[in-house]
Amino acid sequence: MSIESFDARDDRAAALWADERQGGGWTPARQSDLEAWLVGRPDRQRLLQQHEALIADPAVLWAARRAAHRTVKPGVFVSTPVWMKVWATAGLAACVACVALFGATSSLRGDLIVGRRGAPQVVALADGSAVRLNGASKVRVLLGDTERRLRLDGEGFFEVAHDAGRPFTVEAEGVRVTAVGTRFNVDSLETPDGPMVEVVVFEGAVDVTPNKGDVVRIRAGERGRVLKAGVQRARLRQPEAETDLPSWTKGWLELDETTLISVIDDLKRTTGVEVSLSDPQLGGALVSGRFSYENPENALAAIARLHGLRLIRKDAGHYLLSDA
Repeated sequence: MSIESFDARDDRAAALWADERQGGGWTPARQSDLEAWLVGRPDRQRLLQQHEALIADPAVLWAARRAAHRTVKPGVFVSTPVWMKVWATAGLAACVACVALFGATSSLRGDLIVGRRGAPQVVALADGSAVRLNGASKVRVLLGDTERRLRLDGEGFFEVAHDAGRPFTVEAEGVRVTAVGTRFNVDSLETPDGPMVEVVVFEGAVDVTPNKGDVVRIRAGERGRVLKAGVQRARLRQPEAETDLPSWTKGWLELDETTLISVIDDLKRTTGVEVSLSDPQLGGALVSGRFSYENPENALAAIARLHGLRLIRKDAGHYLLSDA
């Protein structure tokens, strides 16, 4: 599935028009104003149609009500459309357009969703669940009558609509993460010891099944890491259950003893920045801290200082980390 580019100002204006047309105060004068805004602009017409479909979509409204239940504060964003206000207060205003661009009413049964760099994508699935993908990630969605199965390559955040009769399972690198009604993040990482799958639970609980070994239950505020078929479970220093969304959806790279090679992969996936290491053994260094995706060079410079490394800018978007 592809994503179109759009003008953020036109997108917001279309959202406001769509909300106003849903109300009871629509007048011929406002209709004339709208037609003047649309004249000669098929792109604006398309945005308006997408936002009107988004307002009416039951799956999106379900996800919005879930977000509102957790995070909405009275009196915030008073000039924002009612349906859009819920997303904005949950930290999702920048993602609303992405929902519409995927097609709010389309069934994703058997479809492949592909991520992009930059703002995370928000997709409402046909079962009422919601998916957000990190950059350069993709997920195959298979919604059946007895199960819901998603195959993830990269990183994704999942809000699962409760359906006891249809288990919801995310598969990544042969690891299965199964939930019934919960919110969790799954990420595939590269480490010096091989591929690792990390699961962080925000709400509820999930069962993590490695390629070999026993099933391990990970609960809200916990992290599970699967490496070489073993599952390591640990409490988070700052439980993610206390936040609304993962830090990466809001432009932050939060690291808690993460290997440098994983940080490099994350930056490439999210920002497109390429980082080389003068010595592959440097990739095993553990990094902790909070950095902004908006300026990856600053993040790399800070990491270099912390570990006594030298950062060399080879060309636009390409850096080298070496021993100082």
